Amino acid sequence: MSTQTPALPRTDTAGRGLAKNAAVTAAVATIGNLAIWANTSAAVDVPDRFTPLQPGSVVFMTILGVILAAVAYRVLAGRSATPAATFRKIVPIALVASFVPDIMIWASAGYDGAAKAETVLPLMAMHVLAGAAVYALLPKKDRAER
Repeated sequence: MSTQTPALPRTDTAGRGLAKNAAVTAAVATIGNLAIWANTSAAVDVPDRFTPLQPGSVVFMTILGVILAAVAYRVLAGRSATPAATFRKIVPIALVASFVPDIMIWASAGYDGAAKAETVLPLMAMHVLAGAAVYALLPKKDRAER
C-alpha cells in the first residue's frame, strides 16, 4: 500500500531567491558604506547639516537603492531571456547617473557650503561600493551563464 503526498502549492521561488539576494546585497552594501562613513568621519569634520553623510541617511539610501535595483531586476526577469546579463549592462549606466545629484550638490556648494570634495567624494565612493555589490550579488545567473 502506498501513500501519496499531497501536492504543495506552487510558490514563487524566483521571487524568494531575489529577496534573499537583495537582503544579502543590502547588508554587504550597508556595512561597506558605513565603513566609508566611519573612515570619513574620523578623517574629516562632517557638519551635521550635511545630511547625506549622516549614518541614518547612509543606511536608508543604501537600502532604498538596493530595493530599487531588485525591482528593476524583477522587471527584467519578466521581460528578458537573459535578465542577469541585461541587468549587468544597466548597472554601470545607473551608477554613472547616480553621480549627477552629488556633482550638482558639490557644484552648488550646497548645504551651506558643507558640500566639498571631502564630503561629496565619500558619497560617490559609497555609490561605487553599492553599485559593485548590486552588480555582483543581486542577479541570479542566467541559464546561459551556468
